[in-house]
Amino acid sequence: MEHCSVIEKKLCMAELHAEHSYYEHTHYFDIRESGANTSFVYITKGRVVFSAVGMRLEAGEGELVFFPEGLHYHAVWQGNPEIEYYALHIISNKYDVSNNDRYPPQKLEVLSRAETGALFAQIYHLFETGERVSKVRAIGLYYGFYAEALPYLDREAPVRFSETLLKALDYIRCHADTDFPMSLLSAELCISETKLYQLFRVELHTTPIHYRNEIRVENGTTLLRTTDLSVDAVSDACGFHSAIYFRETFKDYTGMTPREYRNLVKNRQ
Repeated sequence: MEHCSVIEKKLCMAELHAEHSYYEHTHYFDIRESGANTSFVYITKGRVVFSAVGMRLEAGEGELVFFPEGLHYHAVWQGNPEIEYYALHIISNKYDVSNNDRYPPQKLEVLSRAETGALFAQIYHLFETGERVSKVRAIGLYYGFYAEALPYLDREAPVRFSETLLKALDYIRCHADTDFPMSLLSAELCISETKLYQLFRVELHTTPIHYRNEIRVENGTTLLRTTDLSVDAVSDACGFHSAIYFRETFKDYTGMTPREYRNLVKNRQ
């Protein structure tokens, strides 16, 4: 008896970009300046802090990090003295077009091993040859890695914030440059200040003041990067009540002072 069976699986990427980067001492990278693609990053040398509003992830030598598409973040790298990493960037509208699961940024402890670094280096060098056959082999190696990594990616539960919290976040974003008390925000929302803090703690795992500071620091990074305003002027523009507090908060969030951040960004330009 004759039989024919066809099973299809759409490929999960439009392009695969392999990256090998090397720097000395410090390096700054802002994903807002380029496409926010799905990425796997294997750190060979140095340490890094990835930051975004509501997210902070630290990683070091021998660790593998995953970032989902669409996440805008910045990275501060520190080397002693070298910084080196390999990255695979998947250019697509969805990480896996047959799968609606969402994945948060995360470290993949199981795959944080020397073999992964060697594989990423091999993929990069195959692309580096420029030969078509080598590129096809590189893509094949990537898919083998993807099949191994997928079961270890922690999925992200759908986020369903309450309407009150969404209004609070919108208010803070719109008024981040003013030093309003949280009692004013709770009055705007017609809830108690205690209830306001509870909402942020339960739904965002943070406080409204910490969230406002994150927004202010993000605004500060933009001003430091795009203007010649003094650090004190940037502090005022972002709504901080003192430049000293701005510097302390900025360093807690980015791992460097505003001046160090500006110098690092200018050295890249």
